[in-house]
Amino acid sequence: MKDFRVLVTLASRIIHDCQVCLNKALSEIGLGSAEANVLMFLFDGGDGCRQEDIVAATEVSKPAISRTVASLEAKGYVVREEHPGDRRSRIVKLTEKAKATREVIEQRYWDVISAATRDIPEAKVQEFMALFSQVAGNVAAYREEMVRSKKSPDGGG
Repeated sequence: MKDFRVLVTLASRIIHDCQVCLNKALSEIGLGSAEANVLMFLFDGGDGCRQEDIVAATEVSKPAISRTVASLEAKGYVVREEHPGDRRSRIVKLTEKAKATREVIEQRYWDVISAATRDIPEAKVQEFMALFSQVAGNVAAYREEMVRSKKSPDGGG
């Protein structure tokens, strides 16, 4: 596949442009896309989870998630409390302020998705999502294989 560089470039551009759009749209409520991504994870069933769970689910580095959660806490969107079963661990919980802004945050995401899929038939959007999901799974499996074998992507050791 000689067009691989085009694929990587397009994927990077989509991610970058979506982050720029989200940052602009979320600035009205004082949030950035990284903060909103963590809130979206918490909204979707992660409320009351450990910070390590956020790291695992979002595949963002521990230091980056730590900074993001600290920022959300300073802005009043989350609180960190002692884990009831593990005193060394803390859980992250949504505040009422976060819950009250959920619809606004979700609408901003929907606006970006709607713009990205404008003039594309729903069947094509679903096909793209299925293919993109498969590609993501394939890359994740390859990454895990590399980690287990400690090989570099170029086949070296």
